[in-house]
Amino acid sequence: MKNYRSTIEFIVICILFLALIIILTYPLAFKISTHIPGFFSTDEPYTFLWESWRIKYSITNAVPLKVTNLISYPFGADLYSAGLFQYLWIGIFCFFSLITTPALAYNLQLILNFLLTGVFTYLLVFRLTGNKLSAILSGIIFAFCPYQFVRAWQHFSLTYNQWIPLCLLAAIMLKENQSRRNAVLFSAAMILLFSFDYTIMYMGTITIAVFLLYILFYNWKIKIFQQRSILIGDLNYIKKLFFIGIAVFIILLPQFFNYIKNRFVFYSVLQVSAHNPYHRAFEDLFVQSAKPLSYLLPAVVHPIFGKFTEQFVGSQFYGVSFTEHTLYLGWTPLILAFIAFRRWKKRRDDFYIGFFVLLAIAAWLFSQPPWWNIFGFKVYMPSFFMYKILPMFRAYCRFGIVLMLAVAVLAGFGLKFILLKLKAENLKLFVTILFCALVLFEFWNWPPYKVIDVSGVPAVYYWLREQPGDFAVAEYPLDADSPNEMYKFYQTRHEKKIINATTPGTYANQVAQEIKKLSEPKTAGILKWMGVRYVLVHRDGYIETELIEEKEELDRIPQNPKLKLVKSFPIQDCPQKDIMCVQKTGPIDVYEVIAPPIAP
Repeated sequence: MKNYRSTIEFIVICILFLALIIILTYPLAFKISTHIPGFFSTDEPYTFLWESWRIKYSITNAVPLKVTNLISYPFGADLYSAGLFQYLWIGIFCFFSLITTPALAYNLQLILNFLLTGVFTYLLVFRLTGNKLSAILSGIIFAFCPYQFVRAWQHFSLTYNQWIPLCLLAAIMLKENQSRRNAVLFSAAMILLFSFDYTIMYMGTITIAVFLLYILFYNWKIKIFQQRSILIGDLNYIKKLFFIGIAVFIILLPQFFNYIKNRFVFYSVLQVSAHNPYHRAFEDLFVQSAKPLSYLLPAVVHPIFGKFTEQFVGSQFYGVSFTEHTLYLGWTPLILAFIAFRRWKKRRDDFYIGFFVLLAIAAWLFSQPPWWNIFGFKVYMPSFFMYKILPMFRAYCRFGIVLMLAVAVLAGFGLKFILLKLKAENLKLFVTILFCALVLFEFWNWPPYKVIDVSGVPAVYYWLREQPGDFAVAEYPLDADSPNEMYKFYQTRHEKKIINATTPGTYANQVAQEIKKLSEPKTAGILKWMGVRYVLVHRDGYIETELIEEKEELDRIPQNPKLKLVKSFPIQDCPQKDIMCVQKTGPIDVYEVIAPPIAP
Protein backbone atom coordinates (compact mmCIF):
# COMPACT_ATOMS: atom_id res chain seq x y z
CA MET A 1 0.00 0.00 0.00
CA LYS A 2 2.86 2.35 0.86
CA ASN A 3 4.62 1.66 -2.47
CA TYR A 4 1.35 2.24 -4.34
CA ARG A 5 0.88 5.60 -2.61
CA SER A 6 4.49 6.61 -3.35
CA THR A 7 4.01 5.73 -7.02
CA ILE A 8 0.85 7.83 -7.23
CA GLU A 9 2.62 10.76 -5.55
CA PHE A 10 5.52 10.48 -7.97
CA ILE A 11 3.14 10.48 -10.95
CA VAL A 12 1.44 13.59 -9.55
CA ILE A 13 4.85 15.29 -9.23
CA CYS A 14 5.62 14.47 -12.86
CA ILE A 15 2.25 15.84 -13.95
CA LEU A 16 2.94 19.02 -11.95
CA PHE A 17 6.26 19.58 -13.71
CA LEU A 18 4.71 18.79 -17.09
CA ALA A 19 1.93 21.31 -16.45
CA LEU A 20 4.51 23.96 -15.58
CA ILE A 21 6.42 23.18 -18.77
CA ILE A 22 3.25 23.72 -20.80
CA ILE A 23 2.57 27.05 -19.06
CA LEU A 24 6.11 28.42 -19.08
CA THR A 25 6.77 27.53 -22.74
CA TYR A 26 3.32 28.67 -23.92
CA PRO A 27 2.12 28.33 -26.65
CA LEU A 28 4.62 25.62 -27.63
CA ALA A 29 2.58 22.63 -26.42
CA PHE A 30 -0.34 23.65 -28.63
CA LYS A 31 1.87 24.11 -31.70
CA ILE A 32 4.35 21.34 -30.99
CA SER A 33 4.63 20.07 -34.57
CA THR A 34 4.96 23.48 -36.26
CA HIS A 35 6.85 25.70 -33.79
CA ILE A 36 10.07 25.48 -31.79
CA PRO A 37 11.32 27.44 -28.77
CA GLY A 38 13.44 30.40 -29.81
CA PHE A 39 14.03 34.11 -29.55
CA PHE A 40 15.37 36.99 -31.57
CA SER A 41 19.12 36.53 -31.81
CA THR A 42 20.06 33.06 -32.95
CA ASP A 43 19.98 30.61 -35.83
CA GLU A 44 21.52 27.66 -33.99
CA PRO A 45 18.28 25.68 -33.42
CA TYR A 46 18.02 25.23 -37.18
CA THR A 47 21.17 23.11 -37.09
CA PHE A 48 19.28 20.40 -35.23
CA LEU A 49 16.20 20.70 -37.42
CA TRP A 50 18.38 20.27 -40.50
CA GLU A 51 20.23 17.33 -38.93
CA SER A 52 16.94 15.64 -38.05
CA TRP A 53 15.71 16.08 -41.63
CA ARG A 54 19.07 14.96 -43.07
CA ILE A 55 19.09 11.75 -41.04
CA LYS A 56 15.65 10.75 -42.29
CA TYR A 57 16.44 11.88 -45.85
CA SER A 58 19.70 9.93 -45.91
CA ILE A 59 18.18 6.72 -44.62
CA THR A 60 15.15 7.02 -46.90
CA ASN A 61 17.31 7.67 -49.97
CA ALA A 62 20.01 5.14 -49.00
CA VAL A 63 22.84 7.68 -48.85
CA PRO A 64 25.61 7.71 -46.22
CA LEU A 65 24.93 9.21 -42.81
CA LYS A 66 28.50 10.06 -41.92
CA VAL A 67 29.54 11.85 -45.12
CA THR A 68 27.08 13.97 -47.08
CA ASN A 69 27.22 16.13 -50.19
CA LEU A 70 23.92 17.84 -49.41
CA ILE A 71 26.00 20.72 -48.10
CA SER A 72 29.46 21.93 -49.16
CA TYR A 73 28.63 20.56 -52.60
CA PRO A 74 30.36 19.10 -54.61
CA PHE A 75 33.06 18.34 -52.04
CA GLY A 76 30.76 17.19 -49.26
CA ALA A 77 31.20 17.25 -45.50
CA ASP A 78 32.34 14.61 -43.04
CA LEU A 79 29.97 15.34 -40.18
CA TYR A 80 31.42 13.04 -37.53
CA SER A 81 35.14 13.20 -38.21
CA ALA A 82 36.05 15.82 -35.60
CA GLY A 83 35.25 16.22 -31.93
CA LEU A 84 33.34 13.75 -29.81
CA PHE A 85 31.00 11.15 -31.28
CA GLN A 86 28.31 10.53 -28.66
CA TYR A 87 26.71 7.47 -30.19
CA LEU A 88 23.99 7.15 -27.52
CA TRP A 89 22.80 10.69 -28.18
CA ILE A 90 23.07 10.22 -31.95
CA GLY A 91 21.12 6.98 -31.64
CA ILE A 92 18.35 8.72 -29.69
CA PHE A 93 18.35 11.60 -32.16
CA CYS A 94 18.10 9.18 -35.10
CA PHE A 95 15.21 7.39 -33.43
CA PHE A 96 13.22 10.60 -32.92
CA SER A 97 14.09 11.79 -36.43
CA LEU A 98 12.84 8.62 -38.09
CA ILE A 99 9.49 8.40 -36.28
CA THR A 100 8.60 12.12 -36.18
CA THR A 101 9.10 15.41 -38.00
CA PRO A 102 12.15 17.62 -37.30
CA ALA A 103 10.15 20.12 -35.22
CA LEU A 104 8.50 17.37 -33.20
CA ALA A 105 11.80 15.55 -32.66
CA TYR A 106 13.31 18.80 -31.41
CA ASN A 107 10.43 19.67 -29.08
CA LEU A 108 9.95 16.23 -27.57
CA GLN A 109 13.59 16.09 -26.49
CA LEU A 110 13.46 19.59 -25.02
CA ILE A 111 10.28 18.89 -23.07
CA LEU A 112 11.73 15.61 -21.81
CA ASN A 113 14.89 17.43 -20.69
CA PHE A 114 12.87 20.00 -18.73
CA LEU A 115 10.81 17.24 -17.15
CA LEU A 116 13.76 15.07 -16.15
CA THR A 117 15.67 18.07 -14.82
CA GLY A 118 12.81 18.89 -12.48
CA VAL A 119 12.15 15.27 -11.48
CA PHE A 120 15.80 14.33 -10.79
CA THR A 121 16.30 17.51 -8.75
CA TYR A 122 13.14 16.67 -6.82
CA LEU A 123 14.43 13.16 -6.09
CA LEU A 124 17.84 14.51 -5.05
CA VAL A 125 16.45 17.06 -2.59
CA PHE A 126 13.82 14.67 -1.24
CA ARG A 127 16.61 12.19 -0.56
CA LEU A 128 18.56 14.85 1.35
CA THR A 129 15.75 16.62 3.22
CA GLY A 130 13.00 14.02 3.49
CA ASN A 131 10.60 16.86 2.67
CA LYS A 132 8.52 16.62 -0.50
CA LEU A 133 7.44 20.26 -0.49
CA SER A 134 11.06 21.40 -0.30
CA ALA A 135 11.96 18.99 -3.10
CA ILE A 136 9.21 20.38 -5.33
CA LEU A 137 10.50 23.92 -4.84
CA SER A 138 14.08 22.90 -5.64
CA GLY A 139 12.94 21.06 -8.76
CA ILE A 140 11.07 24.16 -9.95
CA ILE A 141 14.06 26.42 -9.29
CA PHE A 142 16.55 24.30 -11.20
CA ALA A 143 14.29 23.15 -14.05
CA PHE A 144 12.83 26.57 -14.85
CA CYS A 145 15.68 28.97 -14.13
CA PRO A 146 16.42 31.54 -16.89
CA TYR A 147 19.59 29.66 -17.91
CA GLN A 148 17.50 26.64 -18.88
CA PHE A 149 15.19 28.70 -21.07
CA VAL A 150 17.85 30.62 -22.97
CA ARG A 151 19.56 27.30 -23.71
CA ALA A 152 16.28 25.88 -24.99
CA TRP A 153 16.01 28.91 -27.28
CA GLN A 154 19.54 28.66 -28.64
CA HIS A 155 21.73 25.74 -27.53
CA PHE A 156 19.62 22.61 -27.69
CA SER A 157 22.43 20.34 -26.46
CA LEU A 158 22.92 22.38 -23.28
CA THR A 159 19.45 21.52 -21.97
CA TYR A 160 20.61 18.04 -20.88
CA ASN A 161 21.39 19.32 -17.38
CA GLN A 162 19.32 16.56 -15.76
CA TRP A 163 22.32 14.25 -15.68
CA ILE A 164 24.15 16.42 -13.12
CA PRO A 165 21.59 16.04 -10.28
CA LEU A 166 21.11 12.41 -11.31
CA CYS A 167 24.84 11.72 -10.93
CA LEU A 168 24.90 13.47 -7.56
CA LEU A 169 21.89 11.49 -6.39
CA ALA A 170 23.50 8.22 -7.50
CA ALA A 171 26.82 9.15 -5.86
CA ILE A 172 25.06 9.99 -2.58
CA MET A 173 23.06 6.76 -2.63
CA LEU A 174 26.24 4.78 -3.26
CA LYS A 175 27.98 6.57 -0.38
CA GLU A 176 25.18 5.71 2.00
CA ASN A 177 24.88 2.12 0.81
CA GLN A 178 27.65 0.63 -1.32
CA SER A 179 25.44 -2.08 -2.77
CA ARG A 180 25.76 -3.54 -6.24
CA ARG A 181 22.43 -1.97 -7.18
CA ASN A 182 23.63 1.51 -6.29
CA ALA A 183 26.93 0.92 -8.08
CA VAL A 184 25.00 0.02 -11.25
CA LEU A 185 22.83 3.12 -10.82
CA PHE A 186 25.89 5.37 -10.52
CA SER A 187 27.49 3.70 -13.54
CA ALA A 188 24.36 4.28 -15.60
CA ALA A 189 24.20 7.90 -14.47
CA MET A 190 27.81 8.47 -15.49
CA ILE A 191 27.23 6.86 -18.88
CA LEU A 192 24.35 9.26 -19.45
CA LEU A 193 26.44 12.22 -18.29
CA PHE A 194 29.22 11.35 -20.75
CA SER A 195 26.90 10.55 -23.66
CA PHE A 196 25.45 13.94 -24.47
CA ASP A 197 26.89 17.45 -24.59
CA TYR A 198 30.58 17.59 -23.71
CA THR A 199 30.16 20.85 -21.74
CA ILE A 200 27.64 19.18 -19.46
CA MET A 201 29.99 16.22 -19.22
CA TYR A 202 32.75 18.59 -18.12
CA MET A 203 30.60 20.42 -15.57
CA GLY A 204 29.22 17.16 -14.18
CA THR A 205 32.72 15.75 -13.77
CA ILE A 206 33.84 18.84 -11.85
CA THR A 207 30.71 18.54 -9.67
CA ILE A 208 31.52 14.93 -8.74
CA ALA A 209 35.18 15.88 -8.17
CA VAL A 210 34.13 18.60 -5.72
CA PHE A 211 31.93 16.05 -3.93
CA LEU A 212 34.83 13.63 -3.55
CA LEU A 213 37.16 16.36 -2.28
CA TYR A 214 34.54 17.44 0.22
CA ILE A 215 34.19 13.89 1.50
CA LEU A 216 37.93 13.53 1.80
CA PHE A 217 38.50 16.74 3.77
CA TYR A 218 35.27 16.83 5.79
CA ASN A 219 36.27 16.56 9.47
CA TRP A 220 39.80 15.62 8.38
CA LYS A 221 41.21 16.20 11.87
CA ILE A 222 38.84 13.64 13.38
CA LYS A 223 39.54 11.18 10.56
CA ILE A 224 43.31 11.41 10.90
CA PHE A 225 43.79 11.80 14.63
CA GLN A 226 40.76 10.10 16.19
CA GLN A 227 38.87 7.75 13.86
CA ARG A 228 41.01 6.62 10.95
CA SER A 229 38.45 3.96 10.12
CA ILE A 230 36.22 6.74 8.76
CA LEU A 231 39.04 7.94 6.52
CA ILE A 232 39.64 4.38 5.28
CA GLY A 233 35.94 4.04 4.49
CA ASP A 234 35.96 7.30 2.55
CA LEU A 235 39.05 6.24 0.61
CA ASN A 236 37.41 2.93 -0.28
CA TYR A 237 34.35 4.80 -1.52
CA ILE A 238 36.46 7.17 -3.61
CA LYS A 239 38.38 4.20 -4.98
CA LYS A 240 35.11 2.53 -6.00
CA LEU A 241 33.96 5.65 -7.81
CA PHE A 242 37.33 5.91 -9.53
CA PHE A 243 37.12 2.35 -10.89
CA ILE A 244 33.53 2.92 -11.98
CA GLY A 245 34.72 6.00 -13.83
CA ILE A 246 37.45 3.97 -15.56
CA ALA A 247 34.92 1.29 -16.53
CA VAL A 248 32.54 3.92 -17.93
CA PHE A 249 35.37 5.47 -19.96
CA ILE A 250 36.27 2.07 -21.42
CA ILE A 251 32.63 1.44 -22.34
CA LEU A 252 32.39 4.82 -24.03
CA LEU A 253 35.87 4.75 -25.56
CA PRO A 254 34.58 4.57 -29.17
CA GLN A 255 32.97 8.00 -28.82
CA PHE A 256 36.30 9.49 -27.73
CA PHE A 257 38.29 7.74 -30.46
CA ASN A 258 37.99 10.48 -33.10
CA TYR A 259 38.93 13.12 -30.57
CA ILE A 260 41.98 11.26 -29.33
CA LYS A 261 43.06 10.35 -32.88
CA ASN A 262 42.61 13.78 -34.42
CA ARG A 263 43.32 16.14 -31.56
CA PHE A 264 46.96 16.77 -32.32
CA VAL A 265 46.36 16.91 -36.09
CA PHE A 266 43.48 19.39 -36.03
CA TYR A 267 44.91 21.24 -33.04
CA SER A 268 47.74 22.57 -35.19
CA VAL A 269 46.08 22.60 -38.64
CA LEU A 270 42.80 24.35 -37.88
CA GLN A 271 42.83 27.99 -36.97
CA VAL A 272 41.99 28.74 -33.35
CA SER A 273 38.29 29.66 -33.52
CA ALA A 274 34.77 28.78 -32.45
CA HIS A 275 34.73 26.19 -35.27
CA ASN A 276 37.82 24.36 -34.01
CA PRO A 277 36.52 21.61 -31.70
CA TYR A 278 39.97 21.14 -30.17
CA HIS A 279 41.26 24.65 -29.54
CA ARG A 280 39.22 27.76 -28.80
CA ALA A 281 40.61 31.27 -28.49
CA PHE A 282 41.96 32.12 -25.04
CA GLU A 283 40.42 35.60 -25.29
CA ASP A 284 36.96 34.00 -25.32
CA LEU A 285 37.46 33.02 -21.69
CA PHE A 286 37.26 36.68 -20.73
CA VAL A 287 34.27 37.51 -22.91
CA GLN A 288 32.33 34.37 -21.97
CA SER A 289 32.90 34.44 -18.23
CA ALA A 290 30.35 35.35 -15.59
CA LYS A 291 30.03 38.94 -14.42
CA PRO A 292 28.63 40.09 -11.04
CA LEU A 293 25.30 41.36 -12.34
CA SER A 294 24.77 38.26 -14.50
CA TYR A 295 23.77 36.40 -11.34
CA LEU A 296 21.83 39.21 -9.67
CA LEU A 297 19.70 40.89 -12.35
CA PRO A 298 16.53 39.33 -13.82
CA ALA A 299 16.78 37.95 -17.33
CA VAL A 300 16.50 40.43 -20.20
CA VAL A 301 13.42 38.53 -21.38
CA HIS A 302 11.47 39.15 -18.16
CA PRO A 303 8.31 41.02 -19.23
CA ILE A 304 8.53 43.53 -16.35
CA PHE A 305 12.16 43.79 -15.19
CA GLY A 306 13.88 42.85 -18.46
CA LYS A 307 14.09 46.42 -19.73
CA PHE A 308 15.98 47.43 -16.59
CA THR A 309 18.53 44.65 -17.10
CA GLU A 310 18.87 45.37 -20.81
CA GLN A 311 20.61 48.68 -20.15
CA PHE A 312 23.48 46.80 -18.47
CA VAL A 313 24.04 44.35 -21.35
CA GLY A 314 27.42 45.04 -22.90
CA SER A 315 28.89 46.45 -19.71
CA GLN A 316 31.75 44.87 -17.79
CA PHE A 317 29.35 44.30 -14.89
CA TYR A 318 26.86 42.15 -16.84
CA GLY A 319 28.47 40.85 -20.03
CA VAL A 320 27.89 41.15 -23.75
CA SER A 321 25.73 38.11 -24.50
CA PHE A 322 21.97 37.82 -24.03
CA THR A 323 22.42 34.06 -23.85
CA GLU A 324 25.71 33.33 -22.11
CA HIS A 325 25.21 35.94 -19.39
CA THR A 326 21.65 35.04 -18.48
CA LEU A 327 22.63 33.42 -15.17
CA TYR A 328 20.04 34.96 -12.85
CA LEU A 329 19.80 32.96 -9.61
CA GLY A 330 16.65 34.63 -8.29
CA TRP A 331 16.37 36.55 -5.05
CA THR A 332 13.82 34.13 -3.57
CA PRO A 333 16.15 31.12 -4.00
CA LEU A 334 19.10 33.16 -2.71
CA ILE A 335 17.23 34.21 0.44
CA LEU A 336 16.14 30.65 1.15
CA ALA A 337 19.67 29.39 0.45
CA PHE A 338 21.03 31.98 2.87
CA ILE A 339 18.63 30.73 5.55
CA ALA A 340 20.01 27.21 5.06
CA PHE A 341 23.60 28.47 5.11
CA ARG A 342 23.07 30.52 8.27
CA ARG A 343 21.57 27.57 10.13
CA TRP A 344 24.36 25.27 8.94
CA LYS A 345 27.00 27.80 9.97
CA LYS A 346 25.64 27.82 13.53
CA ARG A 347 25.17 24.09 13.97
CA ARG A 348 27.26 22.36 11.28
CA ASP A 349 24.83 19.45 11.70
CA ASP A 350 24.16 18.60 8.06
CA PHE A 351 26.89 17.05 5.91
CA TYR A 352 25.18 17.85 2.61
CA ILE A 353 24.46 21.52 3.25
CA GLY A 354 28.20 22.00 3.68
CA PHE A 355 28.83 20.25 0.38
CA PHE A 356 26.40 22.40 -1.59
CA VAL A 357 27.87 25.53 -0.04
CA LEU A 358 31.28 24.36 -1.26
CA LEU A 359 29.83 23.46 -4.67
CA ALA A 360 28.33 26.95 -4.99
CA ILE A 361 31.72 28.52 -4.25
CA ALA A 362 33.55 26.17 -6.66
CA ALA A 363 31.03 26.75 -9.47
CA TRP A 364 31.24 30.52 -9.00
CA LEU A 365 35.05 30.41 -9.16
CA PHE A 366 34.97 28.23 -12.29
CA SER A 367 32.61 30.70 -13.97
CA GLN A 368 35.07 33.57 -13.54
CA PRO A 369 37.56 34.86 -16.15
CA PRO A 370 41.12 33.43 -16.20
CA TRP A 371 42.25 36.07 -13.72
CA TRP A 372 41.19 39.09 -11.75
CA ASN A 373 43.40 42.10 -12.19
CA ILE A 374 43.51 43.80 -8.77
CA PHE A 375 45.61 46.95 -8.86
CA GLY A 376 47.93 45.34 -11.42
CA PHE A 377 48.20 42.07 -9.51
CA LYS A 378 46.76 38.96 -11.20
CA VAL A 379 44.70 36.55 -9.14
CA TYR A 380 44.35 33.40 -11.26
CA MET A 381 41.05 31.55 -11.46
CA PRO A 382 40.43 27.84 -12.30
CA SER A 383 39.64 28.55 -15.97
CA PHE A 384 43.22 29.77 -16.53
CA PHE A 385 44.66 26.43 -15.49
CA MET A 386 41.93 24.26 -17.02
CA TYR A 387 42.39 25.93 -20.43
CA LYS A 388 45.95 24.61 -20.55
CA ILE A 389 44.57 21.08 -20.16
CA LEU A 390 41.28 21.41 -22.07
CA PRO A 391 41.55 24.27 -24.58
CA MET A 392 38.31 23.28 -26.30
CA PHE A 393 36.27 24.87 -23.49
CA ARG A 394 35.76 28.62 -23.59
CA ALA A 395 32.36 29.56 -22.09
CA TYR A 396 33.09 29.11 -18.40
CA CYS A 397 30.09 31.25 -17.52
CA ARG A 398 28.09 28.07 -18.18
CA PHE A 399 29.19 26.87 -14.75
CA GLY A 400 26.41 29.17 -13.64
CA ILE A 401 24.02 26.23 -14.02
CA VAL A 402 26.06 24.26 -11.46
CA LEU A 403 25.83 27.25 -9.12
CA MET A 404 22.11 27.31 -9.81
CA LEU A 405 21.84 23.66 -8.80
CA ALA A 406 23.66 24.36 -5.53
CA VAL A 407 21.40 27.32 -4.79
CA ALA A 408 18.29 25.29 -5.68
CA VAL A 409 19.24 22.50 -3.27
CA LEU A 410 20.15 24.95 -0.50
CA ALA A 411 16.84 26.76 -1.08
CA GLY A 412 15.10 23.42 -0.54
CA PHE A 413 16.87 23.09 2.80
CA GLY A 414 15.92 26.69 3.65
CA LEU A 415 12.25 26.01 2.97
CA LYS A 416 12.46 22.84 5.06
CA PHE A 417 13.72 24.81 8.06
CA ILE A 418 10.89 27.33 7.64
CA LEU A 419 8.29 24.58 7.40
CA LEU A 420 9.61 22.88 10.53
CA LYS A 421 8.52 25.94 12.51
CA LEU A 422 4.95 25.62 11.24
CA LYS A 423 2.47 23.14 12.69
CA ALA A 424 -0.57 23.32 10.44
CA GLU A 425 -0.27 21.29 7.24
CA ASN A 426 -2.43 23.73 5.30
CA LEU A 427 -0.14 26.57 6.34
CA LYS A 428 2.92 24.60 5.19
CA LEU A 429 1.28 24.03 1.82
CA PHE A 430 0.35 27.71 1.52
CA VAL A 431 3.92 28.85 2.33
CA THR A 432 5.33 26.41 -0.24
CA ILE A 433 2.92 27.60 -2.93
CA LEU A 434 3.83 31.20 -2.09
CA PHE A 435 7.56 30.57 -2.50
CA CYS A 436 6.99 28.59 -5.71
CA ALA A 437 4.87 31.44 -7.09
CA LEU A 438 7.60 33.97 -6.23
CA VAL A 439 10.22 31.85 -7.99
CA LEU A 440 8.08 31.38 -11.09
CA PHE A 441 7.38 35.11 -11.21
CA GLU A 442 11.10 35.89 -11.02
CA PHE A 443 11.82 33.40 -13.80
CA TRP A 444 8.87 34.39 -16.03
CA ASN A 445 9.75 35.01 -19.68
CA TRP A 446 6.64 35.88 -21.76
CA PRO A 447 5.11 37.90 -23.35
CA PRO A 448 6.28 38.22 -26.04
CA TYR A 449 6.08 34.53 -26.89
CA LYS A 450 9.42 32.74 -27.21
CA VAL A 451 8.47 30.41 -30.05
CA ILE A 452 9.24 30.43 -33.77
CA ASP A 453 6.90 29.21 -36.48
CA VAL A 454 8.88 26.82 -38.71
CA SER A 455 5.91 25.50 -40.66
CA GLY A 456 6.45 27.74 -43.68
CA VAL A 457 9.48 29.11 -45.54
CA PRO A 458 9.89 31.94 -48.09
CA ALA A 459 8.07 31.29 -51.38
CA VAL A 460 11.30 31.04 -53.37
CA TYR A 461 12.06 27.66 -51.79
CA TYR A 462 8.73 26.16 -52.82
CA TRP A 463 9.41 27.41 -56.35
CA LEU A 464 12.91 25.93 -56.20
CA ARG A 465 11.57 22.55 -55.11
CA GLU A 466 9.41 22.36 -58.23
CA GLN A 467 12.32 22.92 -60.63
CA PRO A 468 13.20 19.64 -62.39
CA GLY A 469 16.65 18.10 -62.52
CA ASP A 470 19.52 17.26 -60.22
CA PHE A 471 21.43 20.50 -59.66
CA ALA A 472 23.00 22.54 -56.89
CA VAL A 473 22.04 25.90 -55.44
CA ALA A 474 24.18 28.73 -54.08
CA GLU A 475 22.83 31.25 -51.56
CA TYR A 476 24.34 34.70 -51.23
CA PRO A 477 25.75 36.49 -49.29
CA LEU A 478 28.00 33.45 -49.22
CA ASP A 479 28.61 32.05 -45.74
CA ALA A 480 32.34 31.54 -46.26
CA ASP A 481 33.36 32.82 -42.83
CA SER A 482 30.81 30.89 -40.79
CA PRO A 483 28.07 28.43 -41.83
CA ASN A 484 24.64 30.00 -42.22
CA GLU A 485 22.27 27.63 -40.47
CA MET A 486 19.22 29.18 -42.13
CA TYR A 487 20.50 28.15 -45.56
CA LYS A 488 20.68 24.60 -44.27
CA PHE A 489 17.20 24.79 -42.81
CA TYR A 490 15.73 26.05 -46.08
CA GLN A 491 17.21 22.95 -47.70
CA THR A 492 14.75 20.84 -45.71
CA ARG A 493 12.03 22.28 -47.95
CA HIS A 494 13.61 22.59 -51.39
CA GLU A 495 15.79 19.43 -51.03
CA LYS A 496 18.42 20.58 -53.54
CA LYS A 497 22.14 20.31 -52.85
CA ILE A 498 23.80 23.54 -51.70
CA ILE A 499 27.39 24.73 -51.88
CA ASN A 500 26.89 26.60 -48.61
CA ALA A 501 27.66 25.60 -45.01
CA THR A 502 31.36 24.94 -45.52
CA THR A 503 33.54 24.49 -42.45
CA PRO A 504 36.58 26.78 -42.04
CA GLY A 505 39.80 24.85 -42.57
CA THR A 506 38.40 22.53 -45.26
CA TYR A 507 39.07 22.60 -49.01
CA ALA A 508 35.40 23.38 -49.64
CA ASN A 509 35.79 26.50 -47.53
CA GLN A 510 38.94 27.52 -49.42
CA VAL A 511 36.94 27.43 -52.64
CA ALA A 512 34.14 29.37 -50.96
CA GLN A 513 36.62 32.10 -50.10
CA GLU A 514 37.41 32.42 -53.82
CA ILE A 515 33.79 32.98 -54.84
CA LYS A 516 32.56 35.36 -52.13
CA LYS A 517 32.08 38.16 -54.68
CA LEU A 518 29.21 37.13 -56.94
CA SER A 519 29.69 40.19 -59.14
CA GLU A 520 32.93 38.81 -60.61
CA PRO A 521 32.49 36.81 -63.87
CA LYS A 522 35.01 34.21 -62.67
CA THR A 523 32.73 33.41 -59.74
CA ALA A 524 29.93 32.39 -62.09
CA GLY A 525 32.32 30.06 -63.96
CA ILE A 526 33.41 28.34 -60.75
CA LEU A 527 29.79 28.00 -59.66
CA LYS A 528 28.98 26.35 -62.99
CA TRP A 529 31.90 23.95 -62.49
CA MET A 530 30.47 23.13 -59.03
CA GLY A 531 27.13 22.18 -60.57
CA VAL A 532 25.16 25.27 -59.56
CA ARG A 533 22.16 26.17 -61.71
CA TYR A 534 20.51 28.84 -59.56
CA VAL A 535 21.91 31.49 -57.27
CA LEU A 536 19.63 33.00 -54.63
CA VAL A 537 20.57 36.53 -53.62
CA HIS A 538 19.17 37.75 -50.31
CA ARG A 539 19.23 41.51 -50.71
CA ASP A 540 18.76 42.14 -46.97
CA GLY A 541 21.90 40.13 -46.30
CA TYR A 542 23.92 42.81 -48.10
CA ILE A 543 22.00 45.85 -46.91
CA GLU A 544 21.75 44.99 -43.21
CA THR A 545 25.51 44.76 -42.81
CA GLU A 546 25.66 48.58 -43.23
CA LEU A 547 29.02 48.16 -45.00
CA ILE A 548 29.40 50.35 -48.08
CA GLU A 549 31.38 47.67 -49.94
CA GLU A 550 28.59 45.14 -49.40
CA LYS A 551 25.96 47.53 -50.75
CA GLU A 552 28.18 48.25 -53.74
CA GLU A 553 28.58 44.51 -54.31
CA LEU A 554 24.78 44.12 -54.36
CA ASP A 555 24.51 46.84 -57.01
CA ARG A 556 27.17 45.14 -59.18
CA ILE A 557 25.65 41.65 -59.14
CA PRO A 558 23.01 42.38 -61.86
CA GLN A 559 25.84 43.66 -64.09
CA ASN A 560 27.56 40.25 -64.16
CA PRO A 561 27.02 39.01 -67.77
CA LYS A 562 27.44 35.40 -66.63
CA LEU A 563 24.29 35.57 -64.52
CA LYS A 564 20.72 35.76 -65.82
CA LEU A 565 17.95 37.13 -63.61
CA VAL A 566 15.14 34.56 -63.64
CA LYS A 567 12.73 35.68 -60.97
CA SER A 568 12.40 38.07 -58.05
CA PHE A 569 10.43 37.27 -54.92
CA PRO A 570 9.00 40.10 -52.81
CA ILE A 571 9.18 40.73 -49.07
CA GLN A 572 7.26 38.28 -46.88
CA ASP A 573 6.06 38.65 -43.31
CA CYS A 574 4.91 36.30 -40.56
CA PRO A 575 1.27 35.15 -40.60
CA GLN A 576 0.95 35.92 -36.87
CA LYS A 577 2.16 39.29 -35.58
CA ASP A 578 2.94 38.08 -32.06
CA ILE A 579 4.97 35.01 -33.14
CA MET A 580 8.28 34.99 -35.02
CA CYS A 581 8.64 32.81 -38.10
CA VAL A 582 11.17 31.58 -40.65
CA GLN A 583 8.86 32.59 -43.46
CA LYS A 584 9.71 36.27 -42.91
CA THR A 585 12.24 37.51 -45.44
CA GLY A 586 13.36 40.45 -47.50
CA PRO A 587 13.36 40.43 -51.31
CA ILE A 588 15.19 37.50 -52.93
CA ASP A 589 16.49 37.48 -56.51
CA VAL A 590 17.05 34.24 -58.42
CA TYR A 591 19.82 34.15 -61.02
CA GLU A 592 20.61 31.35 -63.43
CA VAL A 593 24.30 30.63 -64.01
CA ILE A 594 25.02 30.81 -67.76
CA ALA A 595 28.83 30.87 -67.65
CA PRO A 596 31.11 28.13 -69.03
CA PRO A 597 32.66 26.08 -66.19
CA ILE A 598 35.97 27.20 -64.68
CA ALA A 599 37.85 25.01 -62.23
CA PRO A 600 38.77 26.78 -58.97
